[in-house]
Amino acid sequence: MEKDKSILKVKSLYVSFTKEFYTLNDINLELNTGDKLVIVGDKESGRTALLRTIVGLESIAKGEVLYKNIPIEKLDFQNDVSLGYVPAVPVLLNNKSVKQNVEYVLKLRHKDKHFISATIKNALTEYGLVFIEDKKVKELNYFDKLKLSLARLSTRNLDILLIDDIFTKLSSMEKEKIVKFIKTLVKTQGCSVLIMTDSEDVAGMFGYSKKYMVYGSLNDEKMESKDD
Repeated sequence: MEKDKSILKVKSLYVSFTKEFYTLNDINLELNTGDKLVIVGDKESGRTALLRTIVGLESIAKGEVLYKNIPIEKLDFQNDVSLGYVPAVPVLLNNKSVKQNVEYVLKLRHKDKHFISATIKNALTEYGLVFIEDKKVKELNYFDKLKLSLARLSTRNLDILLIDDIFTKLSSMEKEKIVKFIKTLVKTQGCSVLIMTDSEDVAGMFGYSKKYMVYGSLNDEKMESKDD
C-alpha cells in the first residue's frame, strides 16, 4: 500500500465569527509532502482566518482540519507539530535582543550550548542580522522583524510553513528579499508551504501553484466581479 503523503487536509471547513454568515465557506484543501501553494485574496477574503484555523487559533463550526491525518484539536502544537507560522504581525520577544530570540527557540528544544552557538551564528549570518544581533526587537523595523521570524524558523525542522500576507508593508526591494528568503527556507527544509497574499505580483515572484480566495470560498481560478 502506498504511504499517505498528506501533510495537511482541510475538509468541508466552515468558520463563523458571527451568527449572520460564515467567514469560511466549505473550504477543501490538501497539501502533500513538498507541495507549494499561494492563495491570492483581498483583506476580507478569509485568508487569515484559514491560516489561524489551521494552527488552532480559531474554532471550527463544521468540517475538519487534519495534520498528517490527525485532527488538529487532538494535537499538542508544542510537541507534535513541525509547523512554522509567520503571521502578518510577527510574534517575537519584544524586550529581548535579536540573538536572544533565536536562542530562545533552540533552548526550548533542549539543544546543547555548542549546537546553539553554531546555529545562532549561521541563522544571523544567513538572514543578514549579525550587525543588529544585540538590538532589542521592539526597536526593529517591520522588515527586520520578518527576517528574524524566518531566521528563527530556519533553526527548526519543518514539515510545513504557513505565511500570512506579510508583503503589503514592504518596499519592492524588501519584497524581493523576503520572497528569496522564504524560497530558500522551503528548499533547504524540503517542506510544504502555504502562502497568503493580495498581490498577483507577489504570487508570480514565488512561481508556485496558485488558488484564489473570494468571500470565504476557495477557487482554482480567479473570479471576475460582475462589474468587469
